[in-house]
Amino acid sequence: MGKTTSINLVGREEFAVIMEVFARCTDDYMFLFDLDKDEYIISEQILEKFDLPDNHFFNAGAVLEKVIYPEDMPDLTEDLEKLKSGKSDEHNLEYRWVDRQGKIVWISCRGVVIQDSTQKQKTKILIGRITEIGSKRKADNVTGLFAERQLLLDFEKCKKEGNCRNGVILRIGVDNFKEINERYGMETGDAVLKMIAQCMELVRGEKDRCYKLDGDEFVLLMEGNDTQKAREHYHTIRILIEEHRKVQGYQNFYTISAGVVGFFYENTEFEKLHNYSEFALGMAKKNGKNCSYVYTEEDYESYVKSIKIQEKLRYAVNHDFQGFQVYYQPIVSLETQEVVGAEALLRFSSREYGMLSPGVFIPILEESGLIIPVGEWVYRTAMRQSMDWQRLMPEFRININLSFIQICKSDVVSGIMASIDELGIEPSTVLFEFTESGMISYDDSVQRLLDVLNENEVKIALDDFGTGYSSLAYLQNLRVNLLKLDRGFTSKAVVNDFDYNLIGHIVTMAHSIGMKVCFEGIETEEELQKLRKLEPDYIQGFYYGKPVDGETFYHSHLRKLEKAS
Repeated sequence: MGKTTSINLVGREEFAVIMEVFARCTDDYMFLFDLDKDEYIISEQILEKFDLPDNHFFNAGAVLEKVIYPEDMPDLTEDLEKLKSGKSDEHNLEYRWVDRQGKIVWISCRGVVIQDSTQKQKTKILIGRITEIGSKRKADNVTGLFAERQLLLDFEKCKKEGNCRNGVILRIGVDNFKEINERYGMETGDAVLKMIAQCMELVRGEKDRCYKLDGDEFVLLMEGNDTQKAREHYHTIRILIEEHRKVQGYQNFYTISAGVVGFFYENTEFEKLHNYSEFALGMAKKNGKNCSYVYTEEDYESYVKSIKIQEKLRYAVNHDFQGFQVYYQPIVSLETQEVVGAEALLRFSSREYGMLSPGVFIPILEESGLIIPVGEWVYRTAMRQSMDWQRLMPEFRININLSFIQICKSDVVSGIMASIDELGIEPSTVLFEFTESGMISYDDSVQRLLDVLNENEVKIALDDFGTGYSSLAYLQNLRVNLLKLDRGFTSKAVVNDFDYNLIGHIVTMAHSIGMKVCFEGIETEEELQKLRKLEPDYIQGFYYGKPVDGETFYHSHLRKLEKAS
C-alpha cells in the first residue's frame, strides 16, 4: 500500500471548471469524491446518460446506489471502505451502472486518494475518471479505419453544423467471412479486411469517409444523394479485390455484398440509419450475395411487417397454436370420380392481419425455425382428423406437407413415427409431400427420413414435379409413390401442345416404374376433359373443391357416406 498524498486542492468550483475542460478533451468522466463528507463532483456530460440529480451532490453513497447495478454494489462498498479506512489509497474497479433507458453499462473506475490540506480538518479525496469500457472503440486496429463510434460522431457533427443537406451510406459486408477464418485462419481473415479497407480508401471521394464496423462490415459515408455513384463505388471495389486476388495467385476466394441508403441529415436519426443500412446489406445477401441493393421504404416496411408477423406466429405457437388451422382440399380418383383423400394445408389468421396467405407466413415460419413445432402440430392434427374420417372411408388417405427445415434441423422422423404409433393410424394411409425444389439441400437426414418412411409403408409424394432441380436423378433414391404436377405445369398443357405432350410422357414414365400421378390446379371442366386423356391417377383443384376447414370438408364430401351407411 502506498502513502496517501497530501496536496493543496483548488476550491470545489475551480475544480468543477477544470473537469469540464478535461471533458472536452476526453470521453471519460472526471470525478472528485470527498470520502469523509460524502460529497461528489463529476463531469456534467454524465447527466445525459445516467439519472443523477446533478453533477455535484452530497449523500453520494445513497445517490450512486440508484445508478449502480445492485449485484455490484457490495464489491464497490467493500473497496470504498478500504479507501476510507486507509487500507488502500488506489481505486481500480470494473463494474456496472444502469443508464436512463435501464440498459446496463460496464464502466472502469480508477482513482487515487489524496489528503485535502486546504481544509482545517484534512479529508480524504478520491480523484479519478470513469470510462465506459463497453462502448465501441473509435478506431479499428486491423484496418486502420475509424470505427462505428467515430461514424456516429461524424454523422452528428454534420447534422448539427448543417454543412451537408443529404448523404449516402454504402455498407459493405464480406460474404461467408466465418468460413474464411475457419478455413484459412485469422491472419488471412485480417488480410481480407485490410484489403477491403485499402480498396475503399482508393475509391472514396475527397469528402467521403470510410469506417470499419464490428465483424466483417464497413461503411463509406458519402456527401450528396447519388445512390448510383455508391453502387459504382461498390463495383469498383469488387474489381480491385479481384485484381488483388489475381496477383496473389487466387490463394483464397471471397465475395462482398453491399447495401446503399440515401438520407437527409435533418430528418434522420443515426440509429434508424444504422438499421436501414443493416437491412439493405441483408437484402443484398438475401438476393444471392456478391451484389448491391438500394434501400426502399416499401421494402423496409414489408420487412418490418414480417418481423411483426413473426412475433404473432411465435405468440401463437406459445399459446396452444392460437390462430393456426388445418384446411383440407379433396383429392379425387380419376377412375371413380370419388374423393379418396385430402391434402392438409396450413392456414393462419390474426386480428391485426386477418387470414394471411401461406406464401407470406410459411417462409417466415421456415426462416425463424417455428416451422418445426408448427409442422409437428400440423401432422398430428391432420392424422387425428383423418382417423375420424376413416370411420366412414377406411382407405381415406391424408397428404401432409413437410418442410426441409423440419427434416434437416429436427428429429422429425422420430416425431412422425411416434405420432403414428401413439394415434394408431394405419401408416399406409399417411402420405408426406416434399417439394422438389427442396431437394437441392438433400443430405443424410433427408435420406434417413425417406428410408424410415418407406420401411414403415408410409407413402411419399414429390410435389411440384418438373419445377425444381434434377428431377429424374432423385426418383430412384426417393422411391416415390406419387408425382404431383402443379398448376403452373398443367395449365400450360391445356393451351400448348408441347407441354401437353411432355406431361403425357411424364405420366407414362411414372406409371412404367410403379408411380402414380396427381394433377394439381384443375379449375374448369375444359381443363379436366383435356387433361384426363393423359390418364393421371388423381385430380386436385378448385374444380372439385377449395381448401376448407374440417367441418366444411366433412359436410361437402363425406357426409353422404355416413347417410349411405
